[in-house]
Order: sequence, then structure tokens, then C-alpha cells
Amino acid sequence: MKLFRGGDIVSAAEITRADLLVEGEKVQAVGAPGSFDTKAVDEIIDVSGTFVMPGLIDPHLHFNSPFMGTTTVHDYPKGTVAAAFGGVTTVIDFSTQPKGGSLLENMAQKEKEARDAYIDWSVNGILLDAGPQTLAELPQLVSEGFPTYKCFTTYKHSGRFMDDEGMLALLEATLQSGGMLMVHAENDTIIERRIRMEIQAGHFAPIYHARSRPASAEAVAIRRVVDLMREVPAPVYIVHTSAAQSVALIEEARSEGLPIHCETCTHYLALTESNLEGPQGQLYICSPPLREQKDVDGLWRAVVSGSVEVVSSDDAGVPPEDSYRIGGGRFDKVPSGLAGIEIRLAILYSEGVARRRIGLTKLVEVAAQNPARLFGMFPQKGILAPGSDADIVVYDPSVAWTMTAKELHMNTDFCAFDGWKIQGRVRSVLSRGSFVIRDGRLVGKPGAGRRVFRRLSF
Repeated sequence: MKLFRGGDIVSAAEITRADLLVEGEKVQAVGAPGSFDTKAVDEIIDVSGTFVMPGLIDPHLHFNSPFMGTTTVHDYPKGTVAAAFGGVTTVIDFSTQPKGGSLLENMAQKEKEARDAYIDWSVNGILLDAGPQTLAELPQLVSEGFPTYKCFTTYKHSGRFMDDEGMLALLEATLQSGGMLMVHAENDTIIERRIRMEIQAGHFAPIYHARSRPASAEAVAIRRVVDLMREVPAPVYIVHTSAAQSVALIEEARSEGLPIHCETCTHYLALTESNLEGPQGQLYICSPPLREQKDVDGLWRAVVSGSVEVVSSDDAGVPPEDSYRIGGGRFDKVPSGLAGIEIRLAILYSEGVARRRIGLTKLVEVAAQNPARLFGMFPQKGILAPGSDADIVVYDPSVAWTMTAKELHMNTDFCAFDGWKIQGRVRSVLSRGSFVIRDGRLVGKPGAGRRVFRRLSF
């Protein structure tokens, strides 16, 4: 058994000075300082002066994903190491259905890719059609522990667009099978029209990526989803919500009793479209794009109020050289996506907790407990309580450091937060009771991660 002594244990409800007892892969007990008999303990770990939190869960990332002529920078070994250094103990990747093909077969392929994962993992499906085979597979997908899957309201040119008929069919199948439909919400017609206008005007610079994908395009798409949910009220999760206007629409729908949920991402809470105008603007292209400061402020307010329930990374960085090679000086050709699997906790703590935008309990809520609850893993994960997995993050709030690509462990030499001053750092991370990171060093082993069987209960 391991005894963690002297730290402040953080949940989504409270911060408590307590000792934490771990036996095997599970939390055995949480008790008052000094309340445990140490005779039966194999190891005592002094965590005085630190916050002891449940391992973070990142429900939205893209490992080894082909996109726009390149592939995302993280595979399972590299990505899960970077995740662990960022306090993440469970990741949920995406698997894209071949057009007209079997999503279940692709899930089996992901299992092979994940054999060298350092931490626990699962997969969300990406649905490219709502044909008979897809609809027939959804109940089996849910029963096999993959109850969440995504569709798109944009990317018609690449065959990802889901029309109203398809969306209604997916909502009906979701309602019947006990799943949750994730939606990338941007209006394709508005975006394609704006892109044509900008290119015809000779506007090729990165900032026009944001100009061609306005917040109104996201709002129109969310309204469409909400209208369809009024016909079929299946659970829906809006991914990477980027604008204050979008949150207002989601709040309104939720007030009607519709089961709609949403996340935002680290970069939408800290970066703005002004980054697209800098010397490395091309490397800040993501979809939806970075927004204005008013949206950053609005999203923080929504995190506080609970309207935004989850903060994910949407880790989808591409090799910087490919951004330039493929982009060729045109914003619409650049493969979009930012690497962020390691930085979420550091930014949430430094920009949220340290700046008193949110409390530490709220950080745990949006980065651990709510992802566990919404994605079917609670209370196995997302909390440090007797019987839960001993996924533990020891965070030292006294450490101050400067974030750079060299300081991180992500598989890229570009950091979207290069030069940012960070308060606090992960000291140690355990996955199911075993150290992955110990005193800042990688001690975990590839293949230690397991697939998490997920079942929705809300």
C-alpha cells in the first residue's frame, strides 16, 4: 500500500487537508492527517505543500490522425507520455469511419495503435454517414463501451458533412441506444462563401482563416442542432465551443430541458485571433478559429457558471513544416490544429486559478470529474474516493517556470504558449496506483495503459 501524506486533496466539491491510502490499483481510503496505521503501509509519500487531484481526463484529441495532407504529431506512445506530464491519466481519441465503411473495424484498429499507451484510453467514433450500416452498428458500439461519437456540420468538400436527414437519423439511433452524439458545429455554407470572398479579394494571410469562419457560422450550426433536438431529444455534446454567442444559445436550449452539453478548449480560453497576425500566424490556425478577447472573457464566465462543462485540449497539432509546405501561403490550405495535450492543467491553473478566474475545485470539475461523468467513467475515474481508480496528480503550486517547446514533452518544436509564465507544475502522476511520472521523471512503461469500458448514466 501507498500512503500520500500531508497534501491538500482536491475534488470538484472541496479542498481538504487529508491523507490518501492506495492499495493496488484503487483508492482504499481518505482520512484525516495521521489517522492511518502506517505499519501495513509499504511506502509513505510526503506530498506536503502540494495539491493532490484526481487524474485529468482529456475527452477530445486526435492521435495519429490523417488530415489535409499530413498526420497529427502524436501517436499513443508520444502522446500519452506528454499527457502524463500534463497531469492527464485518461485520454479519449477519435477513430474516423471510412466513408460507407464499418466504424467497428476502425475501433479495432485503434486498439492496435494503443498497445504502447502509458495511460488509460478510450475512443470516440467519427461518423461520416448515417446509412443503414452505421445506424445498425451504433447499438453495438455503445454496448462495447464506446458510447460517444461525432459528426460534422461542415467539411462538405471532404465528405464529412452531415445533412439534416442524417442528423435526425443519428439522433434517433442515439436516443434508442443510450449514446451521446458529439457535434462539430460550424455552418458549411457560410464558411465556403466567406473563403471564396477572401480569396477573390486577394486575402491569403492567416488572419483570414478567422475572418472566413466567423462566430456567426458556429451559432447558425448550433441553432440547427438545437432545432433538430427539439424533434429528437437525444443527448448532444457540442465540441470546441469557441464563442460567447454559442454559449448563450446552448444555455437557452438547456433552459428548455434539452440534453445539450458543451466543452471549450484550452486555446480558446487564452489565445485570440491576434495570434494569427504574428510572425508564426500560420501555426495558430485551428477550426473553429481563435476568437476575440470578448469571447475569451465570455468563455471563462461560462466555465464559472457551469454552462461550459468541460475544458479539453482538442490536441491535433501537425508538423510545423507541413503547415508551410501544404499551406503554400494560403490560409485555406493550411492543415488546422494545435498541439495541447500537455498544457491544459498548466494553463487552467495559471490563467484560471492563479488569476482568480476560477477556483481549484472548478478546475477539477471541468478537467476531471465532468469528463468522467459525461463520457461514462464516473466514479471509476474523475474523483479520489474509496473504490475509484488511483489516478492521482500531485501538483506543486510553488514552482514558477516559463513554457517553451523545449520545456515540454509534446512531439513538436512549436508551442502556442511560448514564453508564457506558468505558476505551478506537475510533480508526480499515478495511473491506477502506479507511478507514471515521479518527481518530474518518466518512470511509467509503454503498454501499461488499458482501454476504459464506458457506459453513460445520465
